[in-house]
Amino acid sequence: MNTLVTKEEHVTKTKKVILNTSKTDTGCSICADFKADNLRHAVARLNGVLKVKVDEITGKVTIEYETQKISLPKITERIKKLGYQVEILSREEIQ
Repeated sequence: MNTLVTKEEHVTKTKKVILNTSKTDTGCSICADFKADNLRHAVARLNGVLKVKVDEITGKVTIEYETQKISLPKITERIKKLGYQVEILSREEIQ
């Protein structure tokens, strides 16, 4: 007797999101660079985040993340805790 056993494949989905961020307190350009590094580091430390790019001039943040490990609301929550307002500009599935 042959028994067919199928194994469900777990496909990791990766999404890319572009956020617009703004912070109420503005400062010197050195401070802006420091804040961008803090934001980049805080988001990159989240489990499931693969890439983070922060544009200090426009305030746009591009993030690639694995949907099975982290959700977009968890990412935006972290950014808001740093004192930023967050607006989702675009989302796309990349894998």
